[in-house]
Amino acid sequence: MNKQKHIVFIPGWGMRGTIWLPLAERLKTSFSVFYVEWDGVETIADFKQKAVQLVEENELSSFIPIGWSLGALIALELTTSVPEKMDRLVLIGGTSRFTKGDGYDAGWERRVVERMKRQLVRNREQTLSSFFASLLCEEEQGKVLDFERHFHNTEQQGLLIGLDYLMTADVRFALRDITAPLLLIHGEEDTICPPSASRYIFEQTRDNAILKLLPKTGHVPFLTKTDECARLIQSFVGGRI
Repeated sequence: MNKQKHIVFIPGWGMRGTIWLPLAERLKTSFSVFYVEWDGVETIADFKQKAVQLVEENELSSFIPIGWSLGALIALELTTSVPEKMDRLVLIGGTSRFTKGDGYDAGWERRVVERMKRQLVRNREQTLSSFFASLLCEEEQGKVLDFERHFHNTEQQGLLIGLDYLMTADVRFALRDITAPLLLIHGEEDTICPPSASRYIFEQTRDNAILKLLPKTGHVPFLTKTDECARLIQSFVGGRI
């Protein structure tokens, strides 16, 4: 496989690029890998800008974004910002809109996210503990994954802005214009971004999209089904899926 293909990993809410390391380890022999980081986010617009800046600073003429959760929204935003550089696109536990509304039901109620913002300020430890637990489905609860180690524990303002982004981001309008081949990987038991969110994206992009639903899998299939995700991505990029 061509060593010159570049993967840009885009993490979810509050997470560092290190969350991707198990998957990156399996892919880095075939690709060069880069990680978007959320350090110093001050506005909603900073999320997309962080990704655009990484692409520009590394002079990537083409790349494959792999976006997870909030990172999937950013990856979809990049399809309108730098479409000419988009080789292929991979979304894991992705969505084109995180909250319900406007005839769209594949997300959270806005008031639930607003409540999470308040709880994060009032009782940060309990809020994050609950969030980390919800990343795994019932069948995965026995797995030992230290999410806190990969979390931006010192950036309270950035976390709150991240929740604001999730309440406002809506990239459904961009889906029908995506020309890059698209791979959607989603856990069937995902309670953060429901599988219907990826099904919606697939319905809008099905001419050049592949949807892989993983049974007994929650919101972090790249950690709980790492080998399967790596195989899917390598086959997809190599045109063999």
